[in-house]
Amino acid sequence: MPRKNKRKAFSLVEVIISLFIFTIIMMAASQIFAQTFAGYRYTRNLQRDIENAQFIMAILSKELRTSTVVEPDGISTAATSVQFFDHSQQRCIKYRISGGVVEVASQSVASANVCNGTNFSAGNYATVSTGTVTGSFDITQSASSPRRVGKVTMALLIKEGVHEASIQTSVSLRDYGPEGSNLQ
Repeated sequence: MPRKNKRKAFSLVEVIISLFIFTIIMMAASQIFAQTFAGYRYTRNLQRDIENAQFIMAILSKELRTSTVVEPDGISTAATSVQFFDHSQQRCIKYRISGGVVEVASQSVASANVCNGTNFSAGNYATVSTGTVTGSFDITQSASSPRRVGKVTMALLIKEGVHEASIQTSVSLRDYGPEGSNLQ
């Protein structure tokens, strides 16, 4: 008797089941890829905001080290602005946190006394931050009696979308003036 040649093949049910399993695996892989990419974007944006805050604080720290704070007077906690006379540049500089951004204005002046009377108009400010910024300046003025070295503590919270970054630093004032330090 002649034998029939049996071919091995998949049945329709096997093909449908294998397609179903393949579809589930591909959907899971695409979800993992989408979540990984979203995490990458979140981290990249967070890193950009932290770098921006570090840049702002580095510039502000450098300027404050050789400056005398003129506004606010005395000890102030949670101030939204700080105005100071930078002896190294002979400039009156004001940083403020306003409308969700950090802004800076500066003007050449002769002394800290002139800086104390300087008022900056809205058009003088330049934005130096990205994201939505909130925060404050805690200021302690330098004093000769009792002897106290001034400092400014800056705390910034930067939000962009769903992520936020918090950064803080303190800077000691040296209060350099034309005659040298006012702390003898």
